[in-house]
Amino acid sequence: MSHRYDGKIDFDHLEFATLEDDATEQQYADRFKATAPDTFARYLRRRWVVFAVAYFGYVCAYLVRNNFKLQSEQIRLENGWELTQIGIILTAFTLTYGFAKFFMGVLSDRVSLRRIFAGSLGGSALICIAMGYVHNFWLLFALMLVLGTLQGALAPSSMAMIANWYPNRSRGSGIAIWNTSQNLGGAGLPLIISWIAALGGAGSTHLGFLIPGMFVVVLSFVFWRYGGDRPEDEHMPRLNTIYGPYGEPDVDDVPEDGYWTTFYRFVITSPVVLIVALINAILYFLRFGILNWMPAFLGTEMGFEKYQYLTAFSVLEWVAIPGCFFFAWVAIKAPNRQSIVGSIGLIGLAALVWVYMGNHNYVVLLIVSGLMGALIYGPQLIVNIMTLNVVPLKAAGAAVGFVGLFGYIVGEMAANLVMPILAEHLSWTASFFVLFALAILGGVLYLFISRYEKKIVKA
Repeated sequence: MSHRYDGKIDFDHLEFATLEDDATEQQYADRFKATAPDTFARYLRRRWVVFAVAYFGYVCAYLVRNNFKLQSEQIRLENGWELTQIGIILTAFTLTYGFAKFFMGVLSDRVSLRRIFAGSLGGSALICIAMGYVHNFWLLFALMLVLGTLQGALAPSSMAMIANWYPNRSRGSGIAIWNTSQNLGGAGLPLIISWIAALGGAGSTHLGFLIPGMFVVVLSFVFWRYGGDRPEDEHMPRLNTIYGPYGEPDVDDVPEDGYWTTFYRFVITSPVVLIVALINAILYFLRFGILNWMPAFLGTEMGFEKYQYLTAFSVLEWVAIPGCFFFAWVAIKAPNRQSIVGSIGLIGLAALVWVYMGNHNYVVLLIVSGLMGALIYGPQLIVNIMTLNVVPLKAAGAAVGFVGLFGYIVGEMAANLVMPILAEHLSWTASFFVLFALAILGGVLYLFISRYEKKIVKA
């Protein structure tokens, strides 16, 4: 039986009881339920399936994303390559992923969400499998370019699935929970590769690509079958039909506007989207400025043992998961005050950075690392929520991609260059003072858009 509803109800012309101007979201939902009870029940069941595909699908994205990075040292030694060659291959992914997140986001607004998501995920898995058997530098470089391009479609399309099926009040919490999928996938892949290495021994590097890749290939067919398109494409009601003004962001979108008019007006020329994109760049600078330089700073500069800074790295990633769930709970309680929540989180992160850069105690390091994980990924998921809350849903993919472009091309690449330059020519204190200042700046920028958020997200 098809998972899509093939009924012929004309939702735009259903006759509803009149509600007062101050009617609540629940009253709108109850009105629709009374008018079309079977459709409402079907919509709720379908929404859970769509979320499950978006969440577990993005976990799978990370199972075929970092395989080369995690095994790069073994690959370097097997092929007799220089460290710079590994760096060039890794940069290939960053470049194409950043730009593809934008362009593939635009594409996802124009095509079937489930097909671009499942197709790109399956393609990523096949590229991952191929990489395990390639030992030519330039061919690996080319495969990483393709991998970055395919992976760039996954975040915009999976987030757009959630945005199109969840109303204002629960959209934020849905995106917040979805955000933990990257932590689950990112933390799970090293465990899988470690298990494979323990069982396979020397010469098992290719299995770290093959086994996760085959697993994801199989699941991509499941996601193709059950992934979510926009409700109206599945002959289901739009969110505004069910929830009234509480269904979609109130951004004065005119339905007759063409896609490119909407894209120009609400994405690339929107001051609010540009501020959100700048905040995202700051967050990526903070995230990778801390994570990528933990071995050099904690090991060489601060004198921690290897197992200590690796443990701190792991703690940061794992504590980010309950941290994101905390922010998800806050998103439910304050659905149109996400900017204020993000501001508080970044100011708290600034204080932790100050403690982190002068600390020599291992226990304190673990505590601070865990809290930094929560306050990096927490405000980062607020960026995702804000992005979807300030644009029309038909431009959701493009907005996610545009904001993501700033994160990778501006934020991550700057962190990879600025942090070591400042450390070598001045000191690590100078590098971390930049992180401290950027966290404060990000908190202030969040406050700039708080009034606009309250205006367009009725909750």
